[in-house]
Parts: sequence; C-alpha cells; structure tokens
Amino acid sequence: MLLSQQFSSAAQNNLSHPALRYLGKETSYANLRTSIARLSYLYQNSLGDHPRVAFLTQNSPAVIATFFALTNIRALSIPIAPDLPPDQTLEWIKSAKPTHIAVTSDLIDKARDLLHEAHLSIPLIEIEKKHGGEYDTTFTPPPENMPNEKDVVLLLRTHGSVEKPRFTAFTHKQLHHAAFCLKAPYHSLPSDRFLTTMNWSHPFAFTHGMLFPLLTGATCIIDHGLQAGEFLDFIVESRVTRLLGTPPFFHKLLVTCRNEKKLLPGVKSVTVGLGMISHELRKAFQMLKVKVSQCYGQAENVWTITMEDLTETEPTGGRGLPGLKYKVLDSQGDLIDSKDSRAGLLAVTGATVMNGYPDMDKETKSALRGTWLYTGDIARLEGDGDDLRIHFIGRKEDVVEVDGEFTLPNSVDRILRSIPGVKDGAAFVSKTSKNTPIVVAAIVKQENHVLSEKQVLDACTPHVHSQLLPKAVVFTDYIPREAGGGVHYSRMRGQFSGITV
Repeated sequence: MLLSQQFSSAAQNNLSHPALRYLGKETSYANLRTSIARLSYLYQNSLGDHPRVAFLTQNSPAVIATFFALTNIRALSIPIAPDLPPDQTLEWIKSAKPTHIAVTSDLIDKARDLLHEAHLSIPLIEIEKKHGGEYDTTFTPPPENMPNEKDVVLLLRTHGSVEKPRFTAFTHKQLHHAAFCLKAPYHSLPSDRFLTTMNWSHPFAFTHGMLFPLLTGATCIIDHGLQAGEFLDFIVESRVTRLLGTPPFFHKLLVTCRNEKKLLPGVKSVTVGLGMISHELRKAFQMLKVKVSQCYGQAENVWTITMEDLTETEPTGGRGLPGLKYKVLDSQGDLIDSKDSRAGLLAVTGATVMNGYPDMDKETKSALRGTWLYTGDIARLEGDGDDLRIHFIGRKEDVVEVDGEFTLPNSVDRILRSIPGVKDGAAFVSKTSKNTPIVVAAIVKQENHVLSEKQVLDACTPHVHSQLLPKAVVFTDYIPREAGGGVHYSRMRGQFSGITV
C-alpha cells in the first residue's frame, strides 16, 4: 500500500478531525489531504524525475505536507538533523547527495551559508512558502511516473554508535508496516494526540511522533520551543495524550512539574527512547498514573524493534511486535534453539526491515542475511510465540561476559564516581594494542585534585567483579554521552584506542 493511500484512508474516516496542531491552529485531515494533493502537482512539475530532497527543517506542518507529496511523485526524502555543528550538517548533506534541499524559514540563512562556504550549488525549497496553487484537490500521477509500494521514498541515517553513520533505505510498504506494528502496543484511538520535542530527522521521532499518528487518524501536536511552565501549559492546552522523548527530557519534565506544582492531566502514556529510563522516573510516572513504555530500536528497522511496558512493578522485557520474528545466535553465528532464557546476538525479520545501505553492498550483505537483520546487539530472549520477551543488553562491542552472563560495564560507574576527587567517571570496553578487549575506566577529575591511576584501580578492586575490574585508567575532560544520557561507548573507544597495559 502506498503511504498516500493509507493516509487517505485515515483522512476519509476523520475528515473534520484535526490531523495536526501548530502554534494554536489545528488543520483537519480534509485540509491536509488537499494541501498534499496540490503540492504533489506542484513538485511533479517543478522538481523533475526522481528528485532527492534533503530536509533541513524544524518540525512544522509544511514538513508533513511536503513529505507526503514527495512520496506521491516517487521522490526520495532525506531528513537531516538541523541542530548539528555546521561541519557535521555539511557532511550529512554531502553524503546524502540531494538534488534539492527543503528548508523551513528559520533555517534558510543557515542553509545558504553552508552551501556557499562549501561551494555547493543545490537548489533550496522554502517549503513554508509553497501552497500548490489552484491545482486539483486530488492527485493523479501521470502514467509514466506511477508510484509503486516498492519505491524507496525515505533514507534514515543510523546513529553511528559503532561504525560511521550510514543511510538506510525504506519503501512505502516498509513505512506502512512500521505504523501498523505500533497499533498493538499503543492501543491508539483517533482522539489521541501525540507530541515530541525531538526533531523528526531521528527515526524514533519520525515513526512515533509523526508517521504513526497521521496514518492512524490521530493528531500530531507540533512543538514550537516553549520551556518550563509554558511548556506544561502547552501540553494542557493542546490536550496531549501521548508524550515521546528521551530519559533526560522526561527527567526535566518531571522536575518542571514539581517546581511549578503542576500535573500532567490527560496524558495517558509516555514512550521513552534512546536510553533506559531510571527506576525513580518510572515510579514518578506511576504515581501520576501515566503508563510508561520503553522503546528499543534501530534505524535499520524504522526504529522500533520492541516496546516494553514499564507500568508493572518489575520490568519483564519487551514484547515482540506484530509481523516481526526474533532469534539470538551464539558467538559462532549458530541459532540458540531454545524456549528458555537464551542470550546472544539478536536478529529480527519482518516487513519493516530496511532495503539496505544504499551504495554499500558489502555492509548491506553483512547486516542483511536473507530476510534477517543482524542488529549487532546482544539481547536475552525468554519464552516463545505470544509469550516472547526481549531484553536488550547492549551493543556486542560494549558488553562483557561475567560468569556466563552478558552485561554492560556501567555497574562500575557508580563506584568510579564515589572516589574522592572524581567529578565524573564511566567504564567502557576497549581493545589493547594487541587487540585484546579490556575494561577501561575514564575519569574526569575535580579541579585542582591530584589523582593517580593506581588510586582509581585500588578503589575499584574491593567492590567490582574481577571480570568487570578496569585494567587501565584514562583521564579526560568529559565523558561523551548520547541523547538519552547514556555513555557514548563508541566515542570513548575511538578516543582511547590501542591502550597499553
């Protein structure tokens, strides 16, 4: 099924229902459908055949209408994170190889400056100024350019937690199934209203915060940068029922609720991605009677691989999603065939798995074996069929095997931070100059404090399991962290590779 067909189906059942809300104004499904049709005609006539359009945009109604219009004309959309440093944004643009760049008004100057400094001549489309003219309110593509559900319409960029970031390719069909898979865990209704402050360039925000609501008849609430108490008022005024974000976002939100002495009326659930939510935050949401779900995923699967309900007293693992199958493999690459608890390299298969990494055949063959996506993550599976539970442990490069069990070395972090003179600390897995994996302690010292490697190792020895005990200490100015607040292990490894012990 084409995305436009699925959207039209949702629109037909909810014509007067708001598809989105932005700056206090709501746009109905009927009006959004008309806007998409008119823009489809406009871009069909102005962009040429098979354009590649990079989106350097803040979240806005124009992004939604433009994206769906481009899928109608067999164009390729490539979201780019707008808040990166200029050199990283430029690298992203160059690797995307766009024929055009779509921009929102607030980013037009940044885009022009970037292109000018890099001596690139790529046409800019100011999408908030495009209204499609007086074209037909329904779009019919020309016979020679009829879209197909197997057309690749979206490139999402990987996080780059291990290798250099890559683009992952998705078709209409894969995006349709990505939305379908979320129906069961959300139990969403047309009355639901979804909000994320994350930019839609991230696969988690794109799928959960924009694509899923609009393909199921719910409402997409678009953030416009309010902070603190004003943001809480915005949630109430917009009648938000579903909140999506990272652990730091939800921590800040609850601190604001406490400081402003306000609750979150109407919010039914929060979905956490890009890091594990703490036990304390989970308990706080339970007290507010807000359901908490932990989402684990990768760009290679349009993000979502499992959703875990954390409302229960003790987390029991993520449930498998409809249409996906899961397995784990041992270190030799053989299937661990059991219905009992088993841990190993996680592989998934289903209609949402990417087409591959464009122009990277070797890497694609490594990640896709038959129909199975080899995630590069270590996970533990329990049960089978409808009772299957998936516990994500970590990237295979980041975990340590302790008494036959896989674990991250983050249990050492608390010990490191308790050492006098340590401002921040984190343990990570690296390799020696002889390519032997070891646990390393990274330390940020308090100002004017003298601290030696021996002091750190001696402080850890009585409290840390021998297989997790750091074998080396490195001193640094900061601990790199991901958007979710966790340690960015690959950056740590890159910064301190080839350690001698």
